[in-house]
Amino acid sequence: MAKVIAPLHSIGLRGRMADGVVFGEWRGIPWMRTFVMPAQPRTQRREQIWKIIPRVTRSWANLTAAERAGWEDFAATVKPLDPVLGRPGNWSGCDAYVSANQALADAGLPLATVPPAIPFPNPPERFRLRNPDPGVVRIRWEALPAGTLVDLWLNQTKPSRKAYPSKFKHLVYADGTIGLHILTGIPSGAKVAVKARTLRPDGGKSHFAQAEIITA
Repeated sequence: MAKVIAPLHSIGLRGRMADGVVFGEWRGIPWMRTFVMPAQPRTQRREQIWKIIPRVTRSWANLTAAERAGWEDFAATVKPLDPVLGRPGNWSGCDAYVSANQALADAGLPLATVPPAIPFPNPPERFRLRNPDPGVVRIRWEALPAGTLVDLWLNQTKPSRKAYPSKFKHLVYADGTIGLHILTGIPSGAKVAVKARTLRPDGGKSHFAQAEIITA
């Protein structure tokens, strides 16, 4: 990043010029730097999630005192593992509410005002991938109860590369009762990795199951 010593065209500039240079000001000192594509670009999918989270968070205020107390009790019982500390972290009732309802809102389902039932669901059973025809990958699992969805995520890369978790992109919320989702247009010799988790209508989510295949 370059600090501008003399006035830049004798005017103040802020923002981006095409995809080349970014201008700004820090503590009264103007600066400019080369534009770099963000690590998390503003994709349509990402912006959709950014809109969902505030909406779900605001809906917490619409719950009754008894409903909030139920979520607080649920949060005290079920605490997620902190990936940094390696132990259960602090989880409020609002955190639990948003976590359960974010996926429901994303799938177009009604928000849950009461916590999901325990135990949580298991991942889709007999989850597997098949490549019956060129360009086609069949995602199969054991049929689930009515109203249950399968949250599918896709990572398509070269066979020599690892399917890193951060590279998976959301694919679809599939009808769990069908037990099948078909991908088309997959190139020959590609490594196709798919993650899947079960999503119940009450907001209960399983952990992910994963399967991989290299297309013929």
